[in-house]
Amino acid sequence: DQNDYVAKDKAPANLGNDRPEHIKYWGGRLILQQKVVSVYYAPSPIYNGGPAAGTTGTGAADGSLVGFYLRNMGGSARWNVNTTYSQTIDKTESFVQNTMNYSGFWATPTGPTSGATVSTGQMVGLIETGFNSGKLTYDPNTLYVIFTGSGVNLGGGFSHDNLQYCAFHGAYRRANGTFVQISAMPYDADFTPAHRAAGNFICVPQDGAPNGDVGADGIVSALQHETEETTTDPGIVSFAGWYDIHGFESSDKCAYIYGPVFRNTKGFFNIAIGGKPFLVQGQWQRAVSTPERCTTSL
Repeated sequence: DQNDYVAKDKAPANLGNDRPEHIKYWGGRLILQQKVVSVYYAPSPIYNGGPAAGTTGTGAADGSLVGFYLRNMGGSARWNVNTTYSQTIDKTESFVQNTMNYSGFWATPTGPTSGATVSTGQMVGLIETGFNSGKLTYDPNTLYVIFTGSGVNLGGGFSHDNLQYCAFHGAYRRANGTFVQISAMPYDADFTPAHRAAGNFICVPQDGAPNGDVGADGIVSALQHETEETTTDPGIVSFAGWYDIHGFESSDKCAYIYGPVFRNTKGFFNIAIGGKPFLVQGQWQRAVSTPERCTTSL
């Protein structure tokens, strides 16, 4: 059943005392050479310079800041943190490679507008529509990231009165038995210190934007988070990659931990990707004999 969908990362509300726990490997497969495809699900471009509705293209043709970030993530000191993770299959250990690849995008011809709710079943249906129409090509190592515009409740738990997460990743099994990795990437800049959700919750910890692009600057931390966790704990048969005894995955353990932060005239940042500044949470660095930690580079 292609609707056999499981979400892994509707993030825990309180990581607090659990962060120091060692992360563990649970015996399953990882994605050693991660790829990403963007699905821009909206009737018009979501981010400045982004693809027009109804178009497809290579990663190089995505003119948005999100596209820039995805093109430059692989090979960076930040993605290198993921090379501390490995799988052991048939007694052979293999490590994640520092080669995240932005394969391409599909900007749908129509999509939800502010006030709409998109269920996880509709997300699955969207990806299957892409496969069946040839707009998307199935690949087991690809994360299909669904982006929506401001005010859209993507996945059912992203609203002012019921903010359960800022993004999440999951997987579903198709009728032919293959598994598809997908991620919900709602418009996180809807919830900033100046515009908080009920309960005082936020998704982006600043009102500024280091590149002057509030929407795109505000989504890259969640995008990094979900892409990394798809690599280290994908849904392949089950989620049996890396997480601690409380179920917190590699990026969950560093949620809203940024390390040293700097400021330019437009906003706060802590890393450079492709020479541009971004504010991105840390990633848990796995270690065998030295202390594990949250870090932004390796």
